[in-house]
Amino acid sequence: MSGLTKDVVGALSTDDRAALEEALATKGFTYDDGKGLPNIEEISDIVIEHHTNSQLPKFQSLREKIRELVRDAILGVSHPDISNQVELLERLKRRAFDRPTNVWFLTTNYDLLLEEACAEVGLKLINGFCGATKRFFSEQEFSIVSGTTSGSRFTPESGLTIRLVKLHGSVSWYRKGDRVFEAAPSAIVEQDARCMVLPRRSKVFETLSGPYDGLFRISNSVLGRRCKHLIASGFSFGDSHINDSLVKPHISSGGISLCNFCEVEPADLSDLRARPNVLHVCRDKKVIGGRETEEESEAWMFSKFVELF
Repeated sequence: MSGLTKDVVGALSTDDRAALEEALATKGFTYDDGKGLPNIEEISDIVIEHHTNSQLPKFQSLREKIRELVRDAILGVSHPDISNQVELLERLKRRAFDRPTNVWFLTTNYDLLLEEACAEVGLKLINGFCGATKRFFSEQEFSIVSGTTSGSRFTPESGLTIRLVKLHGSVSWYRKGDRVFEAAPSAIVEQDARCMVLPRRSKVFETLSGPYDGLFRISNSVLGRRCKHLIASGFSFGDSHINDSLVKPHISSGGISLCNFCEVEPADLSDLRARPNVLHVCRDKKVIGGRETEEESEAWMFSKFVELF
């Protein structure tokens, strides 16, 4: 988050930077260039709120510029390193032992690292889109199971299938009317039509509309039923709409067990730390069912997390 924040703020013009500082001052903040704080989510919320209250053109301009820079930063990585993603999928593939196996990935990332890694490893990927040259979104894709029939007997397709739910959209998604399509990012002409919930702390209203409402509904139906264990890597749990609708209810009911690998224990899950089905593995401690022990770990880094498999 700090890297994206620094990239966006660093690319602002002198006038936009001055407008940003003016908006931050209304909440008692000043931007820290070294730490990248407040982060881009907090900045977006403050700027949008200040523009709504003031209706001044300079804050409208700043709001649009931030959105543009966030989008460009995401699209600007031309040759991403997917070695860790490939390694993770290869390890999961080996553990499937060629049996019919489904692993669900829930992510708020917009990038295509998992999609590219699946192709490299040769895994089937289901992401809610179907079609050939022009793929369109359909919730039913997530419930489809491939296999063969012999008489009245159905045999599921062997091997590992990745079911990827991108809760906040993707750089490869775009909206046309009331429908959502998927294409290579470079093939999407209408930049503003990209289907992404950009970084804000108050994203809940955006996720109430399609396709996000369907993605949350699918995730909610999977957790506690088909998925009993939720393993988190590098997720801040700072999104209240995800915590309140997907995470906390299923932990509280005992429907899922959470194993969270993080640098710092998430404050937004503090009310659940004493539950026996919650484990936090942090940089300098481990918290199991509310019991805290000092223990150093590097598993909060994705490259080290992958090695656990």
